[in-house]
Amino acid sequence: MIYIEQPAFLPWLGFCEALLACDMVALYDDVQFEDGGWQNRNRIKTKTGTQWITVPVTKRHGQLIHETRIADTFAPDTFVRTLRMAYGQTEFFDEAMEVLTPPLSAGHQFLADLNADMLYRIRDALGAACAIRFTSRMPLPAEGRMERIVRVCEHTRQSVLWAGSGTRGYLDTTALQHAGISVLWNEYYPRHPVYPQTWARQGFTAALSVVDAACNLGWAGLRGLLLDGLTTYRSRPNGVPV
Repeated sequence: MIYIEQPAFLPWLGFCEALLACDMVALYDDVQFEDGGWQNRNRIKTKTGTQWITVPVTKRHGQLIHETRIADTFAPDTFVRTLRMAYGQTEFFDEAMEVLTPPLSAGHQFLADLNADMLYRIRDALGAACAIRFTSRMPLPAEGRMERIVRVCEHTRQSVLWAGSGTRGYLDTTALQHAGISVLWNEYYPRHPVYPQTWARQGFTAALSVVDAACNLGWAGLRGLLLDGLTTYRSRPNGVPV
């Protein structure tokens, strides 16, 4: 089973679940960089509410994700201090940062490389076994959304697509079936797990960066949380390929 997604920065739990659920994760990095999207930023929880954490990038019209460079103004030490201010008092902060700090400080020049490095380390910390590949390194057609998805599946020899609910508007399941590819819909947000968070008086905030759950639960605790949700979802009638 394969999950195809743009390489998000410090992704949310829905992305992390796919690392455990799938045999292959294809980072869709040969599409246009989206200013204000999730490719170079995500959200954390602080004492004043949610806050964006952003990797500054250099921008030019029409640039693709894998062409997007990290700006010289990026300061990893300042970034880590921001995370420490938000989560330094959590039980698993040091454990989480042992995984997340090295990619930030590795000197990556390109955003896609930083995000991939982060995903490799998150995958390993969660004990996942999926392979991670870049679509920019695959022989894909330049255009045609469905044609490209089919080719990614064919190139990676995957016959089941783990598809987020956001793809329902354009994913042609009939065309995929004709190509021998079935779809397993991943309705993650409605079943987003609730776990202990810092700043409890604010109530629970869903869809934050993985750093939030990693600091509050630890990697083993987060793995258990994700696997429990995955097992429950797969046991339901809609948790089967179509």
